[in-house]
Amino acid sequence: MKLINDAIAEIVIEYYSKYPQMREDILHTQEVVTFTRLIAVNEGLDEHQTALMEAAAWLHDIGCPEAKIECGNSLPANQQRVGRIVTNDLLQNVSGLTAEEKTWLADVVGTHHQHQSAIDLHFEPLFEADLIVNLLSGYYSMDKAAHFYDKMMLTESGKRLFKVLIK
Repeated sequence: MKLINDAIAEIVIEYYSKYPQMREDILHTQEVVTFTRLIAVNEGLDEHQTALMEAAAWLHDIGCPEAKIECGNSLPANQQRVGRIVTNDLLQNVSGLTAEEKTWLADVVGTHHQHQSAIDLHFEPLFEADLIVNLLSGYYSMDKAAHFYDKMMLTESGKRLFKVLIK
């Protein structure tokens, strides 16, 4: 699975190379990948589940560049809709993933800002990591931090990381 993740990371970086104005998105993505892995491992996910979660983290904002072009912005609804399509296209030639795993990855990308989907599709580590990074980068106001912590942080590992970095 590590080789698959490396391939997906390379695909994502190559994809973003077409959009030089989006270079900082790779840094955001790398932070989300790192925190996703940290939360997943500390929550006891096995190596395969952790690797799938990391793959989802690499892909989670893949819709941003084309959403900005197509819609004029990368608001969550736009990036998720476009991201699901881009993910399906990018994963067509990735071997080593089952059809179900590819569908799950596209579903996660297509709903990654939706709290209930994080619960239903079991991608809490990614959801929490993205929330933390978005707060740290100013995408969300720090005034909302307490609300996010109380209502959206689901895992003990995510809560600990949140407390260290935000509170």
